[in-house]
Amino acid sequence: MTEKALKEKYRMGIVAADSYRRYRPTAGYDWIKSIIVFAFPYQQQKAEGKYLPARFAYGGDYHRVVADILQDIAYKLKLYRHEVLVDRSFLDEKLAAYLAGLGFIGKNTLLITPEFGSYVFLGTIVTDYLFSKYDQPLSLSCAECNLCVNKCPTAALDDGFNRKICLSYLTQTASEDFSRYDLLKDTYYGCDICQEVCPHNRHPKRYLPEFSFSCDVLLTLNDLENLNKEKYLEKYRDKNFSWIGYLKMLRNIIVLEVNNNNINCEKIEYFQKLYRDVPWFCRHMEYLKGKIKNES
Repeated sequence: MTEKALKEKYRMGIVAADSYRRYRPTAGYDWIKSIIVFAFPYQQQKAEGKYLPARFAYGGDYHRVVADILQDIAYKLKLYRHEVLVDRSFLDEKLAAYLAGLGFIGKNTLLITPEFGSYVFLGTIVTDYLFSKYDQPLSLSCAECNLCVNKCPTAALDDGFNRKICLSYLTQTASEDFSRYDLLKDTYYGCDICQEVCPHNRHPKRYLPEFSFSCDVLLTLNDLENLNKEKYLEKYRDKNFSWIGYLKMLRNIIVLEVNNNNINCEKIEYFQKLYRDVPWFCRHMEYLKGKIKNES
């Protein structure tokens, strides 16, 4: 498969490693001459039902899906020395994608592509191959638009990006910033608000079938109550959200139940006693019980 054929099939760009190094070091990767960057679209349309993850977790684990595609591409390009990188790497993938001309970095800190908006997964192939031509950054920006900044419920995008108060971050960590969890409504993992309001995401786009909505991402408290830490990991091992673990997921679903007035203090007490050896979890349950009492 040629470079031209790849660009016709995928959103792809190539940046010289030296151009990237002007912004970020690549310690231990001095052999790299080129960085091939890909943007793979995923489903934009919100699915029906509760409770759901953010769109990027509707389908299969993108780390595995994208890595498999890139390994196949590297083979077809006959790259001798190379490495496939997806998310967990030394690279700043958004910077590499920007430098490779795939899109621009929006005020929501996401890469925004002309074709698919920000609903894309990024993956890279680093190689010692020198290409005859490299791509250049696009001259695009958010301009005066501040919709994502203004609509963020925690003000995480005010004056840059405050990761620790982002709802997506909160769903993935054992934060004790309990009052911010009160803003969660129907999403148990991640957050799509800054993407939903973005003008670049207002038209349906094609996406890879591996990332389409799957009913097994619909979660209820009853689903989790019938699992434990081991069974949770086994059941959801092919999902993006499996890594946060059973207790954080249980916490997230209980929070959503409280925010939607679907649970009582007795039920929360049950889980609190069941996991009384986990301080952060117990403290959050105590907060939720207090919230229910104050609102009754």
